[in-house]
Amino acid sequence: MASALEVINADPKVKAIFVNIFGGITRVDEVANGVLEALKRVTITSPIVLRLDGTNAVEGRAILAQHLSDTLITEPTMLDAARRAVALANS
Repeated sequence: MASALEVINADPKVKAIFVNIFGGITRVDEVANGVLEALKRVTITSPIVLRLDGTNAVEGRAILAQHLSDTLITEPTMLDAARRAVALANS
């Protein structure tokens, strides 16, 4: 996750990052922990919008809850998350 965010963040044209996770094979709580670990290692300049659903989604959202901010955002559906990412990119 850190490597992916680092690559995306390196592009100056990126205005927002949309991460859509449907955990089946990979549990959402593991993804949430991976996001937090990545944010410790990479300084992100664009807001990140996450849509988390699937196995252990409730736990994953709980892990991220205390870290949410103007630059780390969760949305309940893929459509809501996509709309939020587009709105942030256009602002």
